[in-house]
Amino acid sequence: MKTSITAAALALLVALGIAAAKSPELVPLTFAEHLESKNLFIKFYAPWCGHCKQLAPTWDSLAEQYSSSSSVLIGSVDCTAVKAKELCEDYGVQGYPTLKYFKDGDKTGEDYNGARSLDDLAKFVEEELNKKCVVGSEEVMKKTESNCSQKEIDYANKMRGKTDDERKTAFERLDNMKSNSMKPELKTWIFQRMNILNGFKSSSVSDEL
Repeated sequence: MKTSITAAALALLVALGIAAAKSPELVPLTFAEHLESKNLFIKFYAPWCGHCKQLAPTWDSLAEQYSSSSSVLIGSVDCTAVKAKELCEDYGVQGYPTLKYFKDGDKTGEDYNGARSLDDLAKFVEEELNKKCVVGSEEVMKKTESNCSQKEIDYANKMRGKTDDERKTAFERLDNMKSNSMKPELKTWIFQRMNILNGFKSSSVSDEL
């Protein structure tokens, strides 16, 4: 019954044109290229696998949520594809779906054994893989190592002149919004703003600003 409901809901999303885009499919070459510049969270799967099909909508939503991230890539590897089998063999994949993450250029990878709801997966990415914008002066934030987009810099500049109470109020408003249903990119923007507001709490940042 749950499978039927999920399938019906996904069909409705497709009909409305708001279904999540599929996560990028990786082969050894593209896997290596991304590993050089980003943290990776990878789903190793087989198209015929029932559990993989159940996870697919959630995984694709997660991929869409972080599609604009400069520090993390949510991807998939089809272990039945000729060009991708090598990756699955290299990482000892024996069951599907297997989730692995690769952090700070580490080619070994670690198994992800946590819960697989969208909220749980996104929480893991936020806490472990997504490099956050480092709040400081505008000059500091524009440096590559600060991991700040221009959108984040503009928001920080906007909040720079606010009082502590005003920033606290803004943070609480965003915190209340984060559990609402919305497009993945909008939820990501909520987390990005909350991170910036948290950055202002640091005394060292306050002194610099």
